[in-house]
Amino acid sequence: MRTLLTGKQRWFVFAGAPVILLAATLGAAVGVGVRPPAPLLSVGVGMKHLNLDGLPPISRYQARDGAMLAYRAYPGIQEQVMILIHGSAGQSPLMHAMAQSIQRAGATVYTLDIRGHGGSGRRGDIDYIGQLDDDLADFVRYVRPAQPKAVYTLAGFSAGGAFTLRIAGGRYGDLFNRYIAISPALTYPNGVARSNSGGWATASVRRIAGLMALNWFGIHRFDGLNVVRFAAPSDDPFFTRAYSYRLAMNFSPGLDYLSALARVKKPIAVISGADDEQFYSERYAPLLRPVKPDILIWIVPGVGHVGATIAPPMLEAVERIFKTLPRR
Repeated sequence: MRTLLTGKQRWFVFAGAPVILLAATLGAAVGVGVRPPAPLLSVGVGMKHLNLDGLPPISRYQARDGAMLAYRAYPGIQEQVMILIHGSAGQSPLMHAMAQSIQRAGATVYTLDIRGHGGSGRRGDIDYIGQLDDDLADFVRYVRPAQPKAVYTLAGFSAGGAFTLRIAGGRYGDLFNRYIAISPALTYPNGVARSNSGGWATASVRRIAGLMALNWFGIHRFDGLNVVRFAAPSDDPFFTRAYSYRLAMNFSPGLDYLSALARVKKPIAVISGADDEQFYSERYAPLLRPVKPDILIWIVPGVGHVGATIAPPMLEAVERIFKTLPRR
């Protein structure tokens, strides 16, 4: 026997549907945590080979919200400036060898502690998606008066490489003359990243999806929830072991980075190790060249992901690209 709803009953059903959807979304976002992965032995071994002789002291600049954020300066002698961004869970000392290599090539190099890492802000979190972009723009405005006519290059490793691509295609893209992404952490579309980034990161996909939906409703109250944990050594102070949703979404290329890259007019290079354990280096070209045919992609034989920032072949490749990449 068929039961028909009255007009008032139908109204309650349709009026209540968004509330039910919102409640389900909230449950998905809040209820599913992130289990920490086991520490990767290779990361701990790699840290033992890190040479910090000559590491510059931390300096600080003021971001637009008044926060004093950390950076290290490697003065050069030419009108060339490189800003160098560390990878996920890291901080500026992990880029020391690469900064020294570029400094020897004559450039002034700055390595940043991205907010949420090292000496910048509270570990693992930021205030809003887009704050890292604003911080970087504030830093460029802070250092530019000292070298107003210099060619500015933004370079980053892993998550820092993905962030480099984000900046290139974003609202601050014109702050730099060129971009170098080193083993960029492109975790989507599927196919570039290995499973769980080779064991380095564990993400709560359900929580991320729930928070994305809540953001669509304009609800940001839960953006501070952790959505990614890293397989960093548990006793190493260099590493940040978990990211909030807003930090994870900001320290990334952005959801629409391929469309954004298609509009970039500045030179971009992508450098990766052929033996990368976290990403399939041979898949960068098929992903990126269709949207930016003039992108330079360089694969370095015999180099993996862990330890790439201190591997001599990678340092040589980055220096060579730095010297030869066109500038606009």
